[in-house]
Amino acid sequence: MEKLVVKTAVKTVLIILGIFIGVFAIFNFAFPQHMATVTESIGNYDLAVKYASLRYHYTKSCSDLARCFDDSVLLGKDEYVLQYGEQLVTHRDYPSVCKEKNVLQTGSGYDYDHWVRGKLVISYYNTGEKDKAFEKAKELNGDTSFAYGNAVMTLAGRARTENDSETIGKILTFLEKIRTNFEKTPPSDRDELTNLNKVISALESR
Repeated sequence: MEKLVVKTAVKTVLIILGIFIGVFAIFNFAFPQHMATVTESIGNYDLAVKYASLRYHYTKSCSDLARCFDDSVLLGKDEYVLQYGEQLVTHRDYPSVCKEKNVLQTGSGYDYDHWVRGKLVISYYNTGEKDKAFEKAKELNGDTSFAYGNAVMTLAGRARTENDSETIGKILTFLEKIRTNFEKTPPSDRDELTNLNKVISALESR
């Protein structure tokens, strides 16, 4: 009799455990966005990226892709930043997502686009691809503007901190090109010229 009770209890526990595992598995795959929120709240960004990525796999939404990128930055994993960042900046809905993000930070001077591009460039730099970081910074910024926090400015700050003479030299050459372009066609925002001159001065006086 006692053995029967034990066996029944074990079977009951196994059934409950099986149901729990099944429900958890279904919730994992059916509602990855909620699991991403849970794992973000406890600071487990490694899992958060995976859940956000699964959600993006289902929706192909730029907002979900941006979440993958943001969690990758918080995780501090450059490989993920590059993977999702390259997809993000070329997504057709990226400009709309940037506007939405910026509205949430109105008045702070925050620019999501510059933040994304800067993180992308720094991740190339962190993984040893310094030439790729420089080329990507040029590509992302162009040579006719120099808004505060742009990718070239971000890379310049990192290269100066690292005392990376080679990269600094390349950046200075590129900045002189921008300055020449500004002399021909002054930027509509005069702060861009101020930003440019400040960065050039900082790099030359390192």
